[in-house]
Amino acid sequence: MVSNNKVGKKLKVEFNDSDVEKWIEEDETQDEYSSIAAAPESIAEKYAKSQLRVVRETKDFQLDYLNHALQRDSFIIDVSPEYQRRQRWSQKKRSQLIESFLMNIPIPPIFLFEREYNEYEVVDGRQRLDTIRDFLSNKFALTGLTYWRELNRKRFNQLPQVIQKGLLRRSLSAIVLLAETRNPDDDDFDVRRVLFDRLNTGGEKLNPQELRNALYPGLFNKMLIEIARADEFASIWGIPQRTPSEDEETPDELINNTLYKTMADCELVLRFFAIKEAIENKSKGSLSKLLDNCMSAHSKDTEKQISQLKTEYMRCLSELNRVFDGSAFRIETVNRPSRSLYDAMMVAVSLHAPTDIDRDKEQIQARRQLVLADASDYDLMVGGHGNTLENMKKRVYMASTILYGEVRDERLS
Repeated sequence: MVSNNKVGKKLKVEFNDSDVEKWIEEDETQDEYSSIAAAPESIAEKYAKSQLRVVRETKDFQLDYLNHALQRDSFIIDVSPEYQRRQRWSQKKRSQLIESFLMNIPIPPIFLFEREYNEYEVVDGRQRLDTIRDFLSNKFALTGLTYWRELNRKRFNQLPQVIQKGLLRRSLSAIVLLAETRNPDDDDFDVRRVLFDRLNTGGEKLNPQELRNALYPGLFNKMLIEIARADEFASIWGIPQRTPSEDEETPDELINNTLYKTMADCELVLRFFAIKEAIENKSKGSLSKLLDNCMSAHSKDTEKQISQLKTEYMRCLSELNRVFDGSAFRIETVNRPSRSLYDAMMVAVSLHAPTDIDRDKEQIQARRQLVLADASDYDLMVGGHGNTLENMKKRVYMASTILYGEVRDERLS
């Protein structure tokens, strides 16, 4: 038996920012916009094609107006939960922004993309806008203030009237971008992607999954987020489990969890679908590109299609949890799950017809132990050979032999 851990038992798992940065580097085997650079053309042609016609204007929004525009039923400024990056600011940092407004300290401008007349997407400034909306809606109390200490532990409706009125008159500058370019379907060059990627004045560049989250909203993206907050998934990856009120006020413990705050948890879910479909369709390209393509391909899926995808994912995860007592992807030497082992085991289960593999639980655990005891097999399964599609297929094949014994599957050859 490989593990005595029972399903649902909370094990300490720790990932940090450097882990996620390493993951991103491993997935990027080619430049993000290499499809443009690869086309044979003269420097002049390339220069002409790369120019973005960007019209911009500067606006000042009073906080009183933003309080209305940021409400989800106003459809003026889109900052819905599945849009852009997740909440990363602690309550103290959010409180300090409000204190800066009270002290009339200049706040860096936000960037908005006007998709329709007077309807905006947030390119940069999500954290600031969320903070303004939530405080003016009395969703959190101020904490950690240094100048206005007497306002600590107070919500907006508890502030003196003179302070409330003064705060509502403060303004936030916005640079509004109205971009024109060729249809991105023609050459795979989406101007919004460039803007999201390059215009991040807050100092924290959007990572690839945050970009996908911003560019491909819809039912599929929402499903990734829902699965990533499922208790079974969260327990495996050491993410605090869902609380009833987290949509209204995200706990600091969750905000500070590296996988959650970087959306690496959602990317883990996405990898399952992207790798499985790449193997089935014999796709080519870097893993990062496969992930992009998967998001784009499913962005218009119907509710029925999404339900089927979610059911399949949860089936695979539950089967592996039962067989390995919740430790299917855990590497004992480092006491945390392996991303590449997770990819291989999950896809291997999905590529095979549902069977009652619980019956062979002990044999499966023994086979996994033998594979990971071999140095070369361990190196392959835990990611030492990189994330080319060829190596991913090798890992899935090896995972299939662990789970089902001898495997004959032309998709893995």
